Parts: sequence; C-alpha cells; structure tokens
Amino acid sequence: MRGLVVLWLLAAAAGAPGPVNTTPPSASGTPQQGQRLGAVPGIWTGTGTVTYAYQWYRCDATGAHCKSVHGATGVGYRLGAADAGALIGLTVTATDSTGTTSAYASLVGPVAAAEATLRSTVPPTITGGSAVGVATTVDNGGWSAKPSSFTVAWQQCNPNGRACVPIAGATSAGYTPAAADVGHALVAVVTATSGSATQAAWSTATRPVKAAPGPALTTAPAVSGTVQQGQRLSATSGTWTGSGTIAYAYQWYRCDTAGAHCSSVHGATLATYTLAAADTGKTIGLTVHATDSTGTATAYAGLVGTVAARTAPLHATAAPAVTGSPTVGQKLTAASGSWSPATSSFTYAWLRCNANGRICTPVAGATSASYVPVADDAGHTLVAVVTAAAAGATLAGWSLPTAAVVPI
Repeated sequence: MRGLVVLWLLAAAAGAPGPVNTTPPSASGTPQQGQRLGAVPGIWTGTGTVTYAYQWYRCDATGAHCKSVHGATGVGYRLGAADAGALIGLTVTATDSTGTTSAYASLVGPVAAAEATLRSTVPPTITGGSAVGVATTVDNGGWSAKPSSFTVAWQQCNPNGRACVPIAGATSAGYTPAAADVGHALVAVVTATSGSATQAAWSTATRPVKAAPGPALTTAPAVSGTVQQGQRLSATSGTWTGSGTIAYAYQWYRCDTAGAHCSSVHGATLATYTLAAADTGKTIGLTVHATDSTGTATAYAGLVGTVAARTAPLHATAAPAVTGSPTVGQKLTAASGSWSPATSSFTYAWLRCNANGRICTPVAGATSASYVPVADDAGHTLVAVVTAAAAGATLAGWSLPTAAVVPI
C-alpha cells in the first residue's frame, strides 16, 4: 500500500508519554484513626501492561501543605494518630511501555479521632455539570449516626482538588459555578451534627470548571488511514464525559504545510473523508464538536500530512512519534517512523504550534532527531516533521503534537 499510513497512537495529555487516565483514582474506607483506607487506581489506557505505584499524603485542613507519609506506598494505608484531623491524599503513578503519568484521588477526611462516635461512612457526592452557569448540588453523604443537622461550605481548589479556599457565600447544598471558578476543581465540605458531636466530610472533587457548557474531553480525537490522494481517512471522536447522551459532529479542513490557513472542506462533515487531488501536498485537519444536554464543546485531532500524490513511490508504515516530557529543559526525541522502501535517509524539523497543534513555525536550528524545549516554547505544542528520502522521492510525516510545553 502506497502513501503515508498514520498510526495515531494517543498518549496522555494529547501526546505526552505514558498511560491515559480516563477515570480518576479514589480512596475508599472510613476516615477514622485506626481504620484502613484502600486505593482504587482508576481506569487507564496504555500500551502493553500498565503497572501502578501508590503514595499516600497527609494534608492540612485546606488540602494544602501535603507531605508524603514515609513508607506509605502500598495499595492500603492504616490511619494513625498523626492523621487525626488531617486530610488524606493519594497519588497513583501508572507506567506502560511508553512512559509514566500520575493522577490524583480526591482528598479523604478530615480523619476522625479513634474515639469519635460520629464519622463519615460515605463521602458526600456532587452532581451536575462542572461548567460556568450549570447548577451543581451536593448530598449529605452517609454517617455512622443519624445527624440532626448539616452545614455546607463550597471550596475552590486547584485542578487536582488540593489547596482549597472557601467560596464566599456558598453555604447551601446547591452552587452554580461562576467565571472565577474556571480552571478550578470544586469540593463541598459537609459538616454533620449529632447530639454534641460534629464531624466534617469532604466530597469528591469535580473536574476543573469549564468556561462554557458541554462535555469534557479526556482523550483527543484521532485520524487514521493512508494519507494519499484517493485514500480514505477515518476519525475517532475521542473520549468525552458529559451529561446524558453525547452526539458528535465532524468537520475536515485543508491546511497548508505549516498547518495554517485551514479552510473547511465543503461537505466533509462525516467521520470519514476521501482525499482529493486538491489535498496533495497539504496537511489535513479535523475538528470534532461534542454536544450533551448542557451544550457543545470542541476538540482537534493532530494534523495529518503531508498528503502524498496518487503515484508516490515512497510511503510510511508507521508515523513518526515523539517521546519525552514536554517541559522546558527536558529532551524530546522523534522516532523516524517506518517506511517502504526501507531507508535510513531522514531529515528533521521541529515546529512550534498553537495549543491545538495548528499554525506552526519552524524552531530555528532544530533539525536533529532530538530537541530540548526552551522558554519560548512554554505554552506551545511541538510537532516533529520527519522527511524520508528513498526511490528518488521524498515524503514528510507529521507527528502528533505534544502537550503544551510546561515552563520550569
């Protein structure tokens, strides 16, 4: 088969190595001194076998100043005297054949004293959309004794549900996220009273609040197929979570060799697209619109390209891939991909792109298989373009964009 075969293997954070977390980890059990908490690693997708490592943390009453508990690296953790009154955190580190990523469980607690008669048995649960303007409510959770009353205090936290601060005036079971909450996770602290005893319990944290309604993206859309005139590309919608049934709409775009000046292809609104003569020498983009009961959100697949002519003698059997952490000062490496006929003649170019992997410009001097991101890359995604030469022909293949480069 001729042409460029794109094997879009998605990794965490749209291109970073390691497994992808689709359901966050959690900690189960009664948060009381002497009781045992158990870790649930969450749901991950990865390449080959995925293994897990655990670290438990002791945090203060705001979910901040978390310190790792020495030796607490097992799937279970017995709460000690030092934990009384504290919140307990859990980090799960998942590793597959491509690398390692971490995810965070919602905080558990505060831990009740050993002699406490009132304790949380089921943490409060938040329901509703995690978006500005979408009503959200919290239940009271479950308790060891029947409480006579409850109070609620909503907290605005960092995206991992840590380092929380109270939201002024948010003291009822219902709360509607505001613009100031965008990018923050929300937690509701429910305090129960039974007789003379009071005890607080933290809810599970929401996903970070979005600026607009619609489903939340967990795995980016992808494109597969032979990138050659006359061949058909296929789209996957990516993985989303939302309210009710999620419907998907597609739009294919024809872009230039810099991934810019993208024009929608008239009528190309299905999950498949057959490449035309006008696509030769171009890159191809895909936008997916996901709609649930709260609204519509949009995501972008990595660019495909460049499109080979119908009679091209050189084709790839695996697209280039980038490994390494997209962090300033840490090395990224591009694999050349696999080509037919076999060749060892490659040139490399690293591109600095926007957050959607579009509108790319060459990084000056970045023409080797490895590249170390610099301060100017922070906030941008990076793409490696590998050009192969064989059989008197050359052909370029684009890697998936990395996640946005993290500054140091």
